[in-house]
Amino acid sequence: MRKLLSLVAVLALGSSLAACGSDDSKAGGDFGKSGIKVTEEFGKKPTVTHRDGDPDKSLVTEVLKEGDGPVVKKGELLTANYLGQIWRDNKVFDNSYDRGAPSSFPIGVGGVISGWDEGLVGKKIGSRVLMSIPADKGYGPSGGNEKAGITKDDTLIFVVDLVSAAANDTKLDADPVAAPATPFKVTGELNAEPKVTVPAGTKPPAKPGKPVVIATGKGKPVEKASQLVGRYVVYDYTGKKQASTWDGTPASASAPAQPGAPTDQLQVGPGPNGQTGALDGLAGIPIGSRVLVELPASKDDKGKTVNAFAVIDILNAFPAPKPATPEATPSN
Repeated sequence: MRKLLSLVAVLALGSSLAACGSDDSKAGGDFGKSGIKVTEEFGKKPTVTHRDGDPDKSLVTEVLKEGDGPVVKKGELLTANYLGQIWRDNKVFDNSYDRGAPSSFPIGVGGVISGWDEGLVGKKIGSRVLMSIPADKGYGPSGGNEKAGITKDDTLIFVVDLVSAAANDTKLDADPVAAPATPFKVTGELNAEPKVTVPAGTKPPAKPGKPVVIATGKGKPVEKASQLVGRYVVYDYTGKKQASTWDGTPASASAPAQPGAPTDQLQVGPGPNGQTGALDGLAGIPIGSRVLVELPASKDDKGKTVNAFAVIDILNAFPAPKPATPEATPSN
C-alpha cells in the first residue's frame, strides 16, 4: 500500500460546517460547551475526558486552537494528526501520534465518515478541532466496527490537528528548469496535470536512471524514509497515458466515486524493514518540485511487461509512519 502507482496492476514504486449544537465557545463549566476536556497542545497526543451522562445527539465541533493557514476545502487531501475515542467507555481506538506521522484523507467527498466531512471542511490549517460525532455521522451506517469495539450506536470523540491540505490545482512553488536532462518534452502549468511528448521510437532504458527535475521547488529537501504527499501522471514509452491522480476513481461496492486528488501513497525508502523502491532517488530533492522518474518494469494482469515513467509533483513530505495496524480510521 505504501508503494506507488497502479497502471493496470500495481507498479511497485518503492464534509465548513458546525452542526446543530456546535459552538466554539468555552461556556458550560470545566468541560466547556462540548462537555469534553482536552489536554496538551497542537501536535502532541491529547488526553480526552468528558462530562458524565449521555453525549449530544447532534454533531458538535469546537475549535480548541485556531490556525492561521488557509481553510480546508471540499475535495482536498487533508493531512492531519488525530485521536479517536469512544464516549461510552473512553477507549482510544486509533491515533496517529503513536505512529509518529500524520495521515491523509480526502475530505468533503464521502471518503471518510460524514462527521469528518461536515466538521472539518472550512476549518483553518494549523487548527486543533474537537468533534463529538453521533453514530449516524460515524460508524452507525456501517453497523459499527467490531474490531475497534465500536457499536452501531456509539458516539465518537475526535481531536484533530490540521497539518496541511492539497488539491490537484495547488500550485507548486517552483522554478522551471531551463533544459531538463531528458529526451521527453514535459509541458503544463505547475497547478495542472503535466503533458508529456515522447519522441517516436523511444526505447525504455535497461534500468531506471536518476530522477530528472523538471521544476525545482523551494521547500526543504526530501529526507530518506519519508512519506510524500503528491500528484503524478504515468506514461508508457509510446507516449500513452497509463494512470493519473488527476483522474477520478469510479464507485465500488465499498466506496463512492472519488474525484481526482493528490495521494499520500508515495514512499521514499528505506522502508521499516530496509526495503528499497523506485522513489528512493527523490531523497534530497526539494519539496515543491516536479520530477520525472523512470519506473522499473512490471507485469500487467495479463502477464505482459509494462515499461513506464511518472511525472511527480512533490507537495509535502513527512516521516514515514511506524508500522501499525489501526483498529479503525475515519475512512473505514
